Amino acid sequence: MRRFLALALALVMVLSLSAVGAKADDVTHIKLEMATLMTVPSLEATKTVENVINDYLANTLGITDYVLDLTIIPIADLFTIVPMELAGGSGPDLVMLFDNMPSFVDQGYLIPLDDFLDNELKPTADKIGNIMNNGRLGGSVYMIPRYFGTVLDWKFIYNNDLVEGKYDMSKVHDMDSLEECLAALKEAYPDEHFLVYTDQFYVMQNFATHTAQVGLYAATEGDSTTLVNYYATDAYHDACRRAYEFRQKGYCDPEGSANTLSHDEAVMSGSSKGVIMGHSADAAAIGDMFDKMNYYGADFEAVTIGISDLTNDGCGIGISYSCKNPSAAASFINLLYCDEFVWDTLIYGAEGQDYVWNEDHTVCDYPEGLDANTIPYNCMYSCGIIGNGFQGLPFANSNTGSNSEYGMELMNKAWAPPLYGFTPSNVNVMNEYAAVSNVVSQYKDVLNFGDVDPDSGVYEQFLSDLESAGINAIIADYQAQADAWLAANK
Repeated sequence: MRRFLALALALVMVLSLSAVGAKADDVTHIKLEMATLMTVPSLEATKTVENVINDYLANTLGITDYVLDLTIIPIADLFTIVPMELAGGSGPDLVMLFDNMPSFVDQGYLIPLDDFLDNELKPTADKIGNIMNNGRLGGSVYMIPRYFGTVLDWKFIYNNDLVEGKYDMSKVHDMDSLEECLAALKEAYPDEHFLVYTDQFYVMQNFATHTAQVGLYAATEGDSTTLVNYYATDAYHDACRRAYEFRQKGYCDPEGSANTLSHDEAVMSGSSKGVIMGHSADAAAIGDMFDKMNYYGADFEAVTIGISDLTNDGCGIGISYSCKNPSAAASFINLLYCDEFVWDTLIYGAEGQDYVWNEDHTVCDYPEGLDANTIPYNCMYSCGIIGNGFQGLPFANSNTGSNSEYGMELMNKAWAPPLYGFTPSNVNVMNEYAAVSNVVSQYKDVLNFGDVDPDSGVYEQFLSDLESAGINAIIADYQAQADAWLAANK
C-alpha cells in the first residue's frame, strides 16, 4: 500500500509538472529586437526592463497569453543582421522599420495587418488617424507608423562661447542667411569649422521648395501630382552645389563623407563647433539639451533655419511572417501607442534602476550619481522610430530633443504634399530598382557631402547612369500607382 501511495503521489507530481509545462508552453513569447542609437545596455539591465513590462502585462493588465522577449541591438543591426534573420525565418516577431517597408513586403517578410485594425489595433488606428496611410502598400496595411513629431524644427546649433559678440544670430533664419553667418565666423576663426557635414542640405532644400520625395527616387514638386526623378530636381542639384561650396570655403568638416564620426559625436566632442539638426522642440530647449550633453563644457544656443513639411514617413513597426501568434503581437503593438507605462519602460527603463520619482510623483530624475550616459538602460533616442513618441516620463532635465505640445503644433501647421500617405510598391520594377539603387550608392555620398563639384560633369553623369539603370520605368510605374491611389482617396 505504501509503495502504491508513493507511486500514485509521484504520478500526480509528474502530471502536475506536465500540466504546468503545458500551460507555460501556451504562453506566446513575442520577440522584439529594439534598435538603439545609444550604447547597448547590458543583458542584465535589459532583463530587468523585460521583467517589469511582463509583470505589468500579467498583474496590471491581466494579459497572460503572451510575454515580451526583449533584446536591444545597435541601430546598424536593423539594416544588416535583422534582414538576414528574417530571411532565415529566425527574426523578431515585431519588426522595426526604417524606410524599408516596401522592400520587406516585396521579400515576404511582413504580414498584412488589416485583420487587426478593427480589433487589437483599433485604439491605435483611431489615435493616429490619417498617419496610418504611411503604413499602407498595395491596398493593405503592413506597418503601424510611428506617432511622433515627424515635422521638425531644423536648427543651426552652435557654441555660443565663440559666436557671442562675433555675429548677430537674430539675422539667421534660413540657409542663405546661415551662409552669411558662417562666412563671418570663418573670418573670425580661420582654423575652426561650425558645421559637421552637409548631408542634410538636400532635406533643407526639399522643405524650402516643397519638393517631396515619394519612395526614395521619385518626387513631386509643389502641388503637382506628377512624379519626377528626384535627383533631377532643382532642389537636389542646388543642395549638392551648396554642399560643395561650403566644403571649399572651409565651413564644414574637411573629411566629408570619409569622416566616421556621427553628427552628435562631432559636435558634442567639440570637433565641430556647430551642427544642423532637426528636433520637435524649440530652439531654447535644444540649446539647453546640447549644454547638458556636450563633453567639453561649452555653452550652446540654437536658431531655427527651417521647418519640415509633412513627409511620407517610413518609420514604424510590423509583424514578421514567422510570428506564431500575430494577434498577440498586434496586441503588444497597440500598447506601444496607447499604454504609457509600457512605452515609458521600454524607452526609459525600470524605476529605481534607470530613473526615480520625486516625493509627489510628478517629476522624475536619474538615480543619484547617474546620468543619461551612465544609467544601466537607456533607449531614449529610439523613441523616434516606433510607437507613440508624444508619451514620455516628465524628466526634470529632459535630454530627448522632443516636446509633445510643440511637436503637435508643428504637425498641425505643416504643409502637406499632394501624395502624402502614398507609398509605392516596387514589385513590378524590382530589377530596375536594384539597378538604380546601385547607381545611387555610387554617387549619393560624394554629392551630398560636397566631396565633388556637381557642375564638373559628375552630376550629369549621375543622371545619365540613372536613366540607363531604368529610373524612368520606376517613375512611370509609381505614377500609375499614384493615380490609382488618388482616385481611391478622393
